[in-house]
Amino acid sequence: MTRMIPVRPRSGANVSERRIFDAFAGATGADDWIVLHSLEIHRHASQFQGEADFIVLVPGRGIVVIEAKSPEYVEYKDGQWRLDRVPNPGKSPFEQLDGSIRSLRGYLKHRDILGGAEPIARLVWFTSLDRFQFKNATPGDMQFFEWELAWHGDLQHPIKAIEQVLDAHDAWYSAVDGVEHAPELMTAEHVEEIAAALLGDFAGGRSLADRKLERLDDENRLLKEQRVVLEMIERNDHVYFDGPAGTGKSYLLAQLAKRWKSDARTLVTCWNVLMADELRDMLRAGRDIDVDDLNTIMLRVAGIQENPAEAGRDWYTTELPQLALAALQKDPTLGAYEAICVDEFQDIAGFPDVLDLLFALAGTGAADGTRLAFAGDARQQILRPADAHVDPYAVARERVPDLVHVALRRGLRQVSALAESAEALLSRRFGYRGHRATSTISAPVAVKPVADAAEASAALAAALRELLEHHQAHDIVILSPFGSRRSLAGKVLTAEHFTKEERWLRDRLKVDAPVGMGPVDAATTDVVVDVPTPTTPKAPPGRVRWGSIFKYKGLDAEAVILTDIGDEALAFVGSEGLAWFDLLYVGLTRARYRCVVIAN
Repeated sequence: MTRMIPVRPRSGANVSERRIFDAFAGATGADDWIVLHSLEIHRHASQFQGEADFIVLVPGRGIVVIEAKSPEYVEYKDGQWRLDRVPNPGKSPFEQLDGSIRSLRGYLKHRDILGGAEPIARLVWFTSLDRFQFKNATPGDMQFFEWELAWHGDLQHPIKAIEQVLDAHDAWYSAVDGVEHAPELMTAEHVEEIAAALLGDFAGGRSLADRKLERLDDENRLLKEQRVVLEMIERNDHVYFDGPAGTGKSYLLAQLAKRWKSDARTLVTCWNVLMADELRDMLRAGRDIDVDDLNTIMLRVAGIQENPAEAGRDWYTTELPQLALAALQKDPTLGAYEAICVDEFQDIAGFPDVLDLLFALAGTGAADGTRLAFAGDARQQILRPADAHVDPYAVARERVPDLVHVALRRGLRQVSALAESAEALLSRRFGYRGHRATSTISAPVAVKPVADAAEASAALAAALRELLEHHQAHDIVILSPFGSRRSLAGKVLTAEHFTKEERWLRDRLKVDAPVGMGPVDAATTDVVVDVPTPTTPKAPPGRVRWGSIFKYKGLDAEAVILTDIGDEALAFVGSEGLAWFDLLYVGLTRARYRCVVIAN
């Protein structure tokens, strides 16, 4: 992940600066690079003050200073620049860069940080124009090289663009007599030293609550930017949002439901009980929109008060849907929805009877004449054995032939370093093409190996203490492949004898309602379909939520601790026929900022 300083665009950044910032923030393959954004230069060499839009510090290569521009039209004639629709259209962008570079070089030399042979290249980045729109009639101009220009298309590959500039800069100046040119001086330590000199640090008094509010502002801003997707598909009544965890699928589904509810009786549903509660909070549902989990809907339609005490897989996936379907056939007004939105569609894609019931809830009894929106992630089919997995989009497309496929591939929920660390931990890619959320958090994924139960509870306490330094207790979740009876947190709470560390844990774990039961015993295979249980998705202040990965699927938290990751859980998951890596993928992607894995 490219390290961005600051971690978000400055307030008032123009469109070109935001485009370049987002390009670097979502780029991969440059983990040791540092990108400084909007550095105000009050110690300027030729004027009262100035500003460097971006300074890219590349270990082993050099420094690139970037001037960002987004003009409608560019003209360079007789050595004079004309940039349409910018504040100072006649000013040379290279003149601005040269002033910034002289000031930086002088300041760093004065601090005895820069030796003078470190390469410093210039780059003017026109984010509103493409290279084919630029006709260079003066390739021999003495004032700049054409490789010192970047374009809109380069935003797709910002790392490559910087490397090309440095390659060309090296090729030219390494052959110039009298110019000191030593890229090898740019060691990783020297890069850190330069960054620290340009932007000093100081400590303030922000509380955990202050940090959370700032994080929420950033998260909400990124989600709201996704609304442009809805504008692209607003004339389509059948939509499928597809993408890996944290790409904004649930948010877009909820926003679409809000748009539809004005002229259509709308249902928003999913399989997971906790996810339904989350959607209800997100929508603040009223008269015109109903939000419930599918089990609750099926019970209501069938006229049944509750699930049988010994109900198993067949009840939830075959018997109950058929009873509800029969009730709808007798009285279609029990459904009669004009718009239906289904989140976590992969959970039900493999259950034909549930799908039949879902479409029967439509006023027309079919896809025709009904607005339909689905959201799914094929990797999150952890409620069914691996050999029963299906392609959820293909299943939906078979029933709705004109379904519009909206592929979401840019992460919005997890900070990029966490997602990349999780991919490295599992040695496989999750399907992201970039990330919008960035952070300076170091080691966002930490693995704590333990040998036995005593070490595990001590490691859990240590991990929780560390996370509580950065997050409030109710923003932390402890998850396990097991449910309440076999998970580490459950055992700590039910133990008759406990250590001092375990007592500390017991005082901080939410006792009245864990995050869900999930599969509680290796012999209870039917529970893998996620039997609905009375749960509460929120923990009171000062308490930490805990439960199974299965029940928390679709939800997220600022920080997550994964426990019981070891041979026993692997054997359990294998006995159920589930996909171990898919389970870990779901667990790791519940966290937005930090994740600790306690591995047996």
